[in-house]
Amino acid sequence: MQESVEDFAEAGIGIVVITYDAPELQQAFVDAGGITYEFISDIDAATILALGILNEDYVPGDDAYGIPHPGVFVLNPAGEIVGKVFIESFRERVDGPGTLAYALELLD
Repeated sequence: MQESVEDFAEAGIGIVVITYDAPELQQAFVDAGGITYEFISDIDAATILALGILNEDYVPGDDAYGIPHPGVFVLNPAGEIVGKVFIESFRERVDGPGTLAYALELLD
């Protein structure tokens, strides 16, 4: 997504990432990747559970418990979810240009 940050900004669309990682782990990832968009830490996976995106392959007690399926929600200016794309495997990711095109289509 970082390579598309300027394109998102020009379109008036923000990027926020939510992970189950602790803030210090997030920061190491942000620093290593030169990432400029926001990260939210959901250590207990409460938000991930509420959004219905928890990866059910892991159970409480597993090291990876709390990991969500990778994907994207698109919110309108009122904060309502107007679209989403999620992928089963953590090895795959939604790309920046595709996500931007999808968001622009929904928000047009």
